[in-house]
Amino acid sequence: MQIKFGPYFIRAHELDNKLTLQVTSERGKACIKEDEEVYPYDFPNGIHFQIENIDKAPSPKGLKRYRFGEYSFIFGINNSGLFSLFYSKKLYVKKKLIDNIDTLTFTFLSEPKK
Repeated sequence: MQIKFGPYFIRAHELDNKLTLQVTSERGKACIKEDEEVYPYDFPNGIHFQIENIDKAPSPKGLKRYRFGEYSFIFGINNSGLFSLFYSKKLYVKKKLIDNIDTLTFTFLSEPKK
């Protein structure tokens, strides 16, 4: 499944109780932006993407909720043009590169077995 959100494309793929998300853009490479100095009060369950080497930042876009099977997310574009993805604290997230694209894999946290 692919969703267009402003200049960003979100590709979702669910397999073996995992959801994989890739964020790309028609304007250039979209990379995960991690900077505690810029976002010191950000939500712990938020991930931001930024398009590299662009002259004009994308226009802001309000928050919108999306569901992929059992997984629910909130997407938005802030005033700086960063794509923001917010996820449930009940999810474990792993970041990796697939085909030179920043990729996120989500799985539900499981209850410890007694």
